Amino acid sequence: MDARKEIIERIHDHVENDDVDKAVFACLRLSRSVGDVFNTLLFLKELRPDKKQSDQAFYDEVKDLKKEAQEFLWKTVTDHWIEGRTLEYSMTDDPDKTVMVMGVGEMKKEIAHLKETISDLKAPSGMDGYDLAAFTDRYDSTKSQLRLRITGISSILERIRTRCLNYASKIEHQLAAQKGADSFLMSVQNEVNTYFLSRSDDTYQKLRKATDLLGSKSPEDNALLLTSIRRAIHSAANYFYPPVQAEVVCVDGKKRRMGNDQYLNRLYEFVLKSFYKSTSTELIKAELEYLMVFAKKINEIASKGVHSEVSESEAKQGLLGLYLFLANVIEKLEYETPNKSMQPTVNASAD
Repeated sequence: MDARKEIIERIHDHVENDDVDKAVFACLRLSRSVGDVFNTLLFLKELRPDKKQSDQAFYDEVKDLKKEAQEFLWKTVTDHWIEGRTLEYSMTDDPDKTVMVMGVGEMKKEIAHLKETISDLKAPSGMDGYDLAAFTDRYDSTKSQLRLRITGISSILERIRTRCLNYASKIEHQLAAQKGADSFLMSVQNEVNTYFLSRSDDTYQKLRKATDLLGSKSPEDNALLLTSIRRAIHSAANYFYPPVQAEVVCVDGKKRRMGNDQYLNRLYEFVLKSFYKSTSTELIKAELEYLMVFAKKINEIASKGVHSEVSESEAKQGLLGLYLFLANVIEKLEYETPNKSMQPTVNASAD
């Protein structure tokens, strides 16, 4: 995150100093760091408009994407690039050639070269009046064309400079929003961990174990992550509603087993009996139902002895769902009055 902030600050400096080529290079680094393929391709095209180089750069960036996505990106990037490079007039003898196809670095050098050329356009000394007038007229016309070219190139550079500024500002806002989301998720995690640290060391340790396995690329660790999430759910159920040997008459009037293996039944019954009906309780029930589906899927996979059917992304969603569910339960237990008349009766003889 800090590296991205440094790049953004550098872009702002380059924009303020009118170093457009450096700003584009920095934007390219930024777009790659955030996985923004579209703008990566667009900034690459600003640097290397040569077709062969552009084709190779495009292939390197999109080779892992589907063909349909590649075709869409090629057309969209090309359309945006042409729009940004098109002038209202031609700078050549061909009135239809209104697109500036030079690289951004070449354009800066071209402006410097054109200015030098204009300053060198001076009539030779010692010419008579008629010849001097003819040379001056011709030179003035040439200078006019060169100045028009400078104006056109400068307009394109200014568009690119503005795009760099806008892009840096957009990513800066996104990172700020992401930081807020990260802070929220961290606060949720800390709240849950702190709660169980002083009440159930077993649940605390299992949550920490699952968290420690996040981000690992090892297939073995991904399998362990699934197991750790299931164990954490089981441990939380044991804390809120310890297992009992006898069947229990549930809120819906049906008798169900509430032993050690029926931890999902116990967790669901705990929620139904512990809180009054409210919008927040309905939200907790919805979160628990999602968690139950996920846990059942893990149980089915575990019974088959394979773990490939749940992706790393799904495992992360499962752990996040568990933390959000526990955080909401904890909030209701600590800040709201529970439905004490319907608290579950726990049999002392647990499995």
